[in-house]
Amino acid sequence: MRCVASVVGAFGMCLAIGCGGDDGPSGPVKVGLLAPKTGALMEVGESFERVAIVAVANINAKGGINGRDLELVVEDTETTADTAGAKLQGLIDQGVVAVVGPATSGEVTNAWPVARDARVPIISPSSTAPALSRPAPTGPDDDGYMFRNVPDDEIQGIAMAYYLKTVRTPQVDSVAIIFEDTPYGTGLKNAFRSAYLDLGGTIIANGEIAFTQNLADELAAGGSIDALVNLSPQPTMVVLVALEQDAVKLVQAWDNDGAPRIANMQWFMTDGARSGGFLSAAPASLRGMCGTAPTFPVNGLAYTELKTSYEAAYTDSIDAQVFAPNVWDGFHLLAAAMVHQSVNHSGEDVGGANLRDAITLVSRDGQTFHSGQWRDLISALRSGNDVDYDGAAGPNDFDVVGQTVGPYEVWCIAADGASFTQALFLDAEDIQAL
Repeated sequence: MRCVASVVGAFGMCLAIGCGGDDGPSGPVKVGLLAPKTGALMEVGESFERVAIVAVANINAKGGINGRDLELVVEDTETTADTAGAKLQGLIDQGVVAVVGPATSGEVTNAWPVARDARVPIISPSSTAPALSRPAPTGPDDDGYMFRNVPDDEIQGIAMAYYLKTVRTPQVDSVAIIFEDTPYGTGLKNAFRSAYLDLGGTIIANGEIAFTQNLADELAAGGSIDALVNLSPQPTMVVLVALEQDAVKLVQAWDNDGAPRIANMQWFMTDGARSGGFLSAAPASLRGMCGTAPTFPVNGLAYTELKTSYEAAYTDSIDAQVFAPNVWDGFHLLAAAMVHQSVNHSGEDVGGANLRDAITLVSRDGQTFHSGQWRDLISALRSGNDVDYDGAAGPNDFDVVGQTVGPYEVWCIAADGASFTQALFLDAEDIQAL
């Protein structure tokens, strides 16, 4: 890994990433990031790393963990679910006490047993499969070591169906669905399908088309598009549940160099496509088309603190990176929990069950602070007061299974293709009441 010069200038220090040892209670505290820096989420994973570097630098510049710096160690999951547990173990072998990540639901499914057995808490900023929100025995028996600070896809499925069948003009009465055959893709497809049918919508016969994640090339994507073209009747709206790079290949195969294979067809996409990488690669034919994604209060002080810190270090905009606030919040939650543990369990180094428990304690039911008030939050913890970290992505209030609930947006690609616009804000509690 490399040290980023712009972060040095912004914060007056250089992060040591993945090097050196832990000198005990007076030395650095190692914290990990599991990011998909290659594969279908490559650009998203690179974004995760940039946000993580800025978040850790921000925390260290304001005192760290009772004077101890955080030290960031990064592993690339390659957007491959089957190796995520091994990559997590690699971080643990390097001495990390907690991890932000991994990104996808398949990766989390593979990693949470490792987190549980090693007693190393993980916070996924972007894993949304509904099955991971359920308590054991139907859900994961993770002993509380798995957290997700993004709402699950039961909410997103409802939001998608509600918008297409109730809010959009004209309403959409039938759809086809192309989805990745993973816990994320299947879970979100099923959540949408159930909600959409309940509202009176229909799925075109044979119109649920699965594909394997990490499509090898455009010909592979063309196989899914061939299946779409062969449907009878051909769809006028297709729901696409795919991660960034796979979504790019699928829409490019449909676009067919500016001669769409189904004329006048619309795509409705999900959070996997709301990224800068997808925006820059999407063909002009997608302009004006929309999707859903978790959102956050972009005018709030917490988000402003993230935006200011990030854009002082990097030239790209934070606004196009859908899970950047969740990554930022993940590190701040871990840091606040570490301070809580060090105050309430004096003499014990950070980590293990007391760190796990502190993550929930600092997320809710206390005096509210955001990252711009970090010194005040730490002072409150040292005074023995309860705190409630209010994040750039929203409240981050963890429930008994380590899950949060937050709002969604309907986003659209702007007419010039250069940005996303927010067509509709959907409060999570209102969606759940539907």
